[in-house]
Amino acid sequence: MTSYALSFWLAGVALEGTILVRALVVGWYKKCPFFFGYLACVFVQDVFFLSVYSFKFKYYKPIYWYAEFFSLLMGCGVTWEIFRLILGRYPGAGRMARNVLAIVLLTVLTKGLVGAWNGDIPWTVTMVELERNLRAIQALSLIVLALLIAYYRVPLGRYAKGIYAGYGIFIATMVMTLTLRASIGQAFQAAWVFVQPHCYAASLGIWCVALWSDEQSPVEQSQSKIEEDYQSLALLTRRSLVQAREFLDRAIRP
Repeated sequence: MTSYALSFWLAGVALEGTILVRALVVGWYKKCPFFFGYLACVFVQDVFFLSVYSFKFKYYKPIYWYAEFFSLLMGCGVTWEIFRLILGRYPGAGRMARNVLAIVLLTVLTKGLVGAWNGDIPWTVTMVELERNLRAIQALSLIVLALLIAYYRVPLGRYAKGIYAGYGIFIATMVMTLTLRASIGQAFQAAWVFVQPHCYAASLGIWCVALWSDEQSPVEQSQSKIEEDYQSLALLTRRSLVQAREFLDRAIRP
């Protein structure tokens, strides 16, 4: 590792620690427990791996991929929490969006783990593919959420906006680098080592600014069109299910 990369690593650890300490002072960890847990997990891992890399390098790679799996799970929780923070004022639509996201993420995760359990593919290869798929799902879900925010003019709080922007940059970078790494191979390794730390540092900077002080509640809308559309969709779905059940009853009866 070059001195430049090491300095970025240390700077990232320092920023993570600063954000976590500020979370305890301001108290935003109560509003964003998944994100706080994710950042605390990454901070502990960075400190631990820095020690392993410096003193027991031969254990670095074997341990890294197992820790990366845990971080990936926590990252899925951050995406779920972003939906909760932004759509939390809309009980029906927010619950439906979070449930759909959770089902899709669990499906992709289960498929990847079952494939690794039944196959002879090395855990490293499995983790790279699983991470690429889960990051792609997260990226797609954040794009859909951005379209919902723009279409329904959903008000955003300071915390939600900051976490969304920072994590969005991080996810976009990961999807891009994982895709290029899979298609180009080791030739992309040098670029990946350079790009990823810079983008992650940008995310940490956004989080540090957005989460530094307490936030004011976003202005409530007098009418919630997103909830109205959800109720219409739910009613249409219930009617379709009733009609389908009646059709099946008639078809089964002799």
